[in-house]
Formats: sequence, structure tokens, C-alpha cells
Amino acid sequence: MRIIIANYRYFIAGGPEKYMFKFIDAAEKLGIEVIPFSVNNPQNEKTSYSKYFAKPRSNQLMYADTKKSLGNLIGMVRATVWNYDAENRLRKLIRDTKPDAVYILHEVNHLSPSIIRAAKKEGIRVVHRISDFFMFCPKYDFLCENEICEACLHGNYSKAIKHKCVKGSKLGTLLRVFAMKVYAATKVFDDVDRYICTCEFSKNILVEGGISPEKIVCVPTFINASDIVPCYENDKYFLFLGRMAHQKGTIYAIEAMKFLRDTEYTLKITGTLSDSKEDQEIRKFIQENGLENRIVFTGFKHGKELDNLIDRCTCVVCPAIWYENMPNTVIEAYAHGKPVIASKIGSLAEIVEDEKTGLLFEMKNSSDLAQKLRRFTENPALCELLGRNARKVCEIKYNEKQHMQKVVDCLKKEE
Repeated sequence: MRIIIANYRYFIAGGPEKYMFKFIDAAEKLGIEVIPFSVNNPQNEKTSYSKYFAKPRSNQLMYADTKKSLGNLIGMVRATVWNYDAENRLRKLIRDTKPDAVYILHEVNHLSPSIIRAAKKEGIRVVHRISDFFMFCPKYDFLCENEICEACLHGNYSKAIKHKCVKGSKLGTLLRVFAMKVYAATKVFDDVDRYICTCEFSKNILVEGGISPEKIVCVPTFINASDIVPCYENDKYFLFLGRMAHQKGTIYAIEAMKFLRDTEYTLKITGTLSDSKEDQEIRKFIQENGLENRIVFTGFKHGKELDNLIDRCTCVVCPAIWYENMPNTVIEAYAHGKPVIASKIGSLAEIVEDEKTGLLFEMKNSSDLAQKLRRFTENPALCELLGRNARKVCEIKYNEKQHMQKVVDCLKKEE
């Protein structure tokens, strides 16, 4: 079997790319040839197929911090609305390699859904994995001013335009809304043969948004737990794992620590504070509440350093304020034998089984989060029990063999 995997990055920058390279490795073990299709970028991994990659979109004309020029405008419109360059290059790649299917991870605002139509014009099966809500939300995350908002779910984008939801830019929001109307008018998403969602919550969003349930298959992401030796001991710190962003709710994990001053526990965060307004407010909060010795910013970690950091934590904290789409951090924690404390929202409320693999708390309620964290400080046996349960669930539900079998079945042509 030969497939093309399409993603706007061909280097690791986040969860979708981590998944992409894991999938490529797993597919190769099954004798499946995987051909990448992406956007040219100096950070990309080396591949002989880069000659087929699409042109980058240049800077983002509509944002205040970027250079404004006609060339940037053309590049941004091409990437955001309909990327004819990507469409033509993918068609050439298909003709030259003759794949059985195209597996799309993320294309919006870069490759654009033009690549869906390109594959269909060449008579190739299209499978699309969903990692956020770009099909229904101009901003992709169903957040408006840090509050859950589904106003755009059924195609009415007036609220998004009013609130300038795309990076605070009226022009940027209008361009994105225009693109979404083009996709609706051309019915390009109807060309997708199968949608893969990582959880039932995301599937339900797609169905409510008008996607036929017969086209949707739930396939949770995977991790090679057999490569990881679980650790059921800890060094008395909680771990915020992943990038620092407002929708990830970092501030609520930090706020929770002010209720735990009487304990020996600290909070470690895999990131650093920048000069952004949001990060400066976090720094101010830490200083004003005397939490300098309670909050540790470890910086970006990967490989063995990251494994060690997870191994020695008490639990992983996911205080997200948006509909997380099955974050890798949860199953990474499970593989290491660590329970997860997460906001009771979206997919987190589905994949974190309360009182079994972790604990759920009321979103944005740092006091409630602190109470859940305190349970682990007062009852280490509970922490170990939930960690062992999490590891078992990981081995059963999130293993590579099961994942690959389901995805390959989706990629195969139906008889």
C-alpha cells in the first residue's frame, strides 16, 4: 500500500506533527510506503519529495506585526482561501507516485482544502483526520474572548466578525470567513471519503455541523507504551505538560498553587515566560502571591529529559478552557503511569475517567483544582492506584496495533 500524508508542516511543532511522524514509522513497519506532502519550510525534515511541496504563504498581511505588501496579500489569500499552487503540486505528486489514498492531517490556512479537490480530481481516496474545529470556527477553537462559543457552528459568522476573532484582526477574520463560505459553496468537504476523529466528543461536533455520521470513524491516537517503563513514585511536583497558551489554561494551574502553600509540592511547567502581555500578567501574579518557589518553568523538554520529568511527577495537570481534541499529554501521562487532573470539558471529560484514571474539576475553578491536587498530597495510595489504572487503559485503548488497523481500514478503498 502507498499513501500520501499531507500536513502543512513537515517538522515537529505540536501534536499533529508528533502524530504524523509516529504514524509514518508505524506504517513503514507494516510495509506501507508513506509519501509526505507539505509546505516548503527550512525547518522541514529532509525528503526527496520536497520538490513537490507547495510555496509558503509568506507573511500574514492582515496582522499588525507583519510587513504589508502586495506579495504578502497574494500569498495569504492563496493559502487561506484556495491554494492553486498546492492543488497543482499535489496532482503532480499523485500522478508520479500513484498512491492508494491521501491522508490529510492539517491543511487550513496553508495548503487549503484545495488539496482535497486535487485528490478527488485524480480519483484518489481522501481520509481526513480532525485535530481541531477549523471546519466550523474561524478561529478553530470555539473560543470567543476566552469563553466557549459555538455561534459559528451552523454557518452564521456575524459574531466572529464583530469580535474580530482571528487574531484580533477585522481583515483577517473577514478573509477566513470568506474562505469558509467558499468551502461551503464548492462543497469541497463533501469530497472527503472518511473523517477520523480521536474521540466521540469531536465526532458529535462534526455531526452537529452537518457531516454525515456514516463518514466518521473514531480512532484514538496512540503511543508505544511498551517502550516506556511506568513509574509509580514521585518527587512531589505537579506537571503542566505542553505549550503555554491561553486556551491551555496555564494560569489556573498556577492559581491553584496558592491554595497549597501548606504542602511541600511545586508545579513544574514545560515552558518559559515570554514578553507577551499574557505572560507578564502571569509573572506579576506569581510575584504578588509569593509563589516564586512554588512555580518552576523548566523550558522546552524532549526525549529523555521529558521522560524523566513525567516519570517523577505526581500527576499531569490539564486545565484547558477549550474543547481539547484528545491531547497527547494525556496518553503520555498514562503511559508513564501517571493520573491526569483535567477540566471537565470537551474530550478531556471523556478520556480522563473520573476516579479511575484521574480526577476532573470545574473549568476555570482554581480552588476546585487545588482540592483535587490536595487529594494526591494527602493520599499517595490514590495517586498510585489511578496511575496504574491509567497505564492499563493506555495499553488497551491507545496501542499502536489497534490504531493502525483502524486507520488502514479507512484508507483502503471500499468494495
